[in-house]
Amino acid sequence: MDILEEFKKKADRQRQDLEQTGQDQSGLHMVRSMQVVASLQTIHNYLHDFIEQLNFIESDIQTNIKIDDMGSLENLQQLDYRLVNESSINKESISLLFSLKNNSQLEMEIDNTIETKEILEELKTLGLLINYTSKSPPTVSIQGHIPVRIEFESDFEESNIHITIENFSRLAKEHYVLNVDHISDELLNEFGKYVLRRDNNFMDVLVEDSHGISLIQRPGVPITEGNTLRTEEMDISRLRSIFNREHRLYLTYHNTIKDLGSRTHGYILGRAKDCDLMVKSDLSSRHHAQLVYRKGKFVLIDQSTNGTFVKAQGGNEVYVQGEETPLAGSGFISLGKAVTVDNEHLIYYSCQ
Repeated sequence: MDILEEFKKKADRQRQDLEQTGQDQSGLHMVRSMQVVASLQTIHNYLHDFIEQLNFIESDIQTNIKIDDMGSLENLQQLDYRLVNESSINKESISLLFSLKNNSQLEMEIDNTIETKEILEELKTLGLLINYTSKSPPTVSIQGHIPVRIEFESDFEESNIHITIENFSRLAKEHYVLNVDHISDELLNEFGKYVLRRDNNFMDVLVEDSHGISLIQRPGVPITEGNTLRTEEMDISRLRSIFNREHRLYLTYHNTIKDLGSRTHGYILGRAKDCDLMVKSDLSSRHHAQLVYRKGKFVLIDQSTNGTFVKAQGGNEVYVQGEETPLAGSGFISLGKAVTVDNEHLIYYSCQ
């Protein structure tokens, strides 16, 4: 860290000289970019050690999240921490991912209006398991399984870091800006307390950016001015770098987290001890299914007696037996049994 601090001070002096002379804009941009990269490296080093300890001690962190007009998901446990890096020509980002889960159910009577159905579909896209338990009166049960993401993304032009907080304290995406000059050991310690849901001052140094706070957009809602797709803002080189990077598949089963790359082939799920992911279910075959990477996507191939159920978030459940199905986005895999709230052998998957 002493060498890094030395380079930071030299870069600060060089940046000040360039700003005062108003010359050599390319050099100024390079110095600013170095500041952002160094700051992201500091954040990465902290998060790497932080989640390593969190996953080891299995800290008991619980929270409640309110669902507007429906109730509240109580006693959600915070677990399954992992770190994902993305690097391309003009973007560097670090994402802290984890899950909020509970084993209890929120059961309620609902009406059959379009608005209610849209809300339920919106909740499914956020990872919540929803099942109809009664037709008369219409009743649903909701179980929490909410993916959380806190992303730190580079802004080389402004020498800032954009922070996106998704589903941490509310079912929404929050967008902020952090100046690299504010990054310090004290700030990272405040961020650690923020993740642990303790009293902290982390949010005090953040500035809400132009995106503000956005709820997950419902299907069919038109894109209005000022809410354009980010893909439209990407140049060709940026798109090429994203599509050429190695794809990852994350599997979470109980307290086990598996990370598969696009070079992984023949990854076996099943009940036998020699499986890559052992699922201790009576309905699981010894070598139940395998995962392969083919033509830009991960594919699940069933080779079992009872078949495999796959349910993408916001999508319909798919049943395969002796067949294959592609995996996209995130969702649930269940060996030999439908995806339901009382299924204790669900495998949560996330394609990155």
